[in-house]
Amino acid sequence: MEDVDRQRKLDYFERLGPERVRLYAAVDCERFLGNWEVRELADQWLAGKEMEQSAAPLWRRLVRRRA
Repeated sequence: MEDVDRQRKLDYFERLGPERVRLYAAVDCERFLGNWEVRELADQWLAGKEMEQSAAPLWRRLVRRRA
């Protein structure tokens, strides 16, 4: 997969959001997202999002939103 295609897919994932990307990857990745390379990219993107959310404790995320 070329860098341009990769970036387009990542932007598409951002627009869809983690819940929908997870659903599409689980249901039928080839139909909704593309080939096996996109499936791997979706899995990597979802893992990165989970790490972002778990990196900061809940109370810190809440305090940041208020400030």
